[in-house]
Amino acid sequence: MQHDFTVPDDWYRSFFTPAANRFWEMMVPEPVTAADVAFLRDHLPPPPARLLDMPCGAGRHALALARAGYQVTGIDISADAIVRASDAAKGEGLEIDFRRGDMTKLAPDGAFDGLVCLGNSLAYFPPPRLAAFVDLLGAHLAEGGRLILDTYCCAESMFPLSGKREVAFEGGTYRSRYCYDARASVLKTEAELCLGGEVHDLLYAHHIVTTGELVRMVEAAGVRVDGLYGDTDGGPFRPGSPRLLLVGTRA
Repeated sequence: MQHDFTVPDDWYRSFFTPAANRFWEMMVPEPVTAADVAFLRDHLPPPPARLLDMPCGAGRHALALARAGYQVTGIDISADAIVRASDAAKGEGLEIDFRRGDMTKLAPDGAFDGLVCLGNSLAYFPPPRLAAFVDLLGAHLAEGGRLILDTYCCAESMFPLSGKREVAFEGGTYRSRYCYDARASVLKTEAELCLGGEVHDLLYAHHIVTTGELVRMVEAAGVRVDGLYGDTDGGPFRPGSPRLLLVGTRA
């Protein structure tokens, strides 16, 4: 691997291939998804509230929420993920509106009772684009609706960086190296994924913001921030918490 490298600004548009999707899903065991869904149900309006999940991936949260009686729309940029999510819903007889699209540009019909954005997708965009995305979420949230944002890339969670990561799992390995651009507050990752005997070179990047910056963006979008949590058990977010779960209500 090189000592320095460049990641395209729009890396996420082509990143989520079947191989990349399979790897990320293998790294999230079912108990983690169950804990996420339990947290969502604790903070969302009750079924049959209308929910938007984006990006929804292959539907691991959307499917569980639909089983609980919610009316769910899921949006994701990955064609592979949307096909598999739609097939899974059809196989269970669930009515979920899965759509392929760029979550920063799509304008879903009407307002939702709950908007869910789990994973690390908030960090795909520099602060001005992130603020515009948060405004979009606020504009499609019904009065009294709940907003739940998730990120592992707030500054308070990220530092100090370890520099490298290696994971071995059944069927392959994942090795990565980090490069932090302090001027732009961007964490770049160069990785090698060995999966099923094939080697995939991956490049991706995450824009780092502070928790306070994200809170100000949410409040500017007309959403009151009700809580900042560091885990799905409801513990408060603190420096060093591995993730941030922000819960807010449309004023």
